[in-house]
Amino acid sequence: MKYNIDGKSTYFYKNSDIFVNYFDVRDENILTLIETDITLNRISELSANPIKGRFGITHLLRIHKYIFGDIYPFAGKTRNVNISKGTTPFCSCEYIYINFELIYTQLKKENFLKHLDINIFFERLAYYMSEINMIHPFREGNGRTIREYIRCLALVNGYVINWNSLDKDQLLNAIIMSVNKDYSSLKDCLYKSIEK
Repeated sequence: MKYNIDGKSTYFYKNSDIFVNYFDVRDENILTLIETDITLNRISELSANPIKGRFGITHLLRIHKYIFGDIYPFAGKTRNVNISKGTTPFCSCEYIYINFELIYTQLKKENFLKHLDINIFFERLAYYMSEINMIHPFREGNGRTIREYIRCLALVNGYVINWNSLDKDQLLNAIIMSVNKDYSSLKDCLYKSIEK
């Protein structure tokens, strides 16, 4: 499902809904193929060599830049337009940094989820994944970037998440349910994704 955008956007080529890109590709299908190829390679590289950081907004921006930096000029930058999907509005663009800082402060108070019982760990991980998703910091690439960020957070706590082991529709439905603060399905997805 495409995003709804408030106002005009400089992210697209004039009179189109194709993102301005470094390949100057104006065909959506070709751009999708290029994006998929590059991002799959980048995410594969990150699985072997994750971006280290302190889980603040800079860490998230660096992950986004790594995954999308060869494709889009907006890689590694927060969005400057308000967006929604269906009836779900995401964080207003002017409050992205403030809201992420609130989440980061809470995560830091929870000692980045270290030394928690496995059940509580995945409850909290689902909570943070949902909250960051509701901020939706980027114009495009939120899901892939947030999944990598969450994978890194799990990794420093001794858990290896394999997103490929999950049914994509099941994960998407769990994220949609989490919008209404029901994290149970997302928690189950995260737990099922652990490499055992």
